[in-house]
Amino acid sequence: MSISRYTLLVGAQLVVNVTLALWLYNEYLHNPFMQAYMSSLWSVIWPEVTVAAGILVGVAGSLAAYNRGHLRRLIKVPPQGIAQGASNLAAIDVCPFCNLPLKTISEGRLQCRNCRRYFKSNLPKVSV
Repeated sequence: MSISRYTLLVGAQLVVNVTLALWLYNEYLHNPFMQAYMSSLWSVIWPEVTVAAGILVGVAGSLAAYNRGHLRRLIKVPPQGIAQGASNLAAIDVCPFCNLPLKTISEGRLQCRNCRRYFKSNLPKVSV
């Protein structure tokens, strides 16, 4: 089993960050001056922090919905280049990159034997 140096670096950073966070929390618990400072600071900046957190959650949710394809369905925009009906699509049986026949992996999934690329079948599902 090999571990990359980036994995080790991220692990070391995690240990350092958790250690510093615990030290800071311990300092807050036992330092009355820091408690007074944090109390006065949070009473001033809590509206900005709340708005920033709401914006961050909204942006993250929008990006997650966009990446999963849900956003187009929510705002009723059909995907570009795809008609409403699948009647104008040709069935794929050869790899567009290698011009070799595709093998069927499962229902609706094909794979090129040469370049190992995966494709979805354009044929409609037949219910029996």
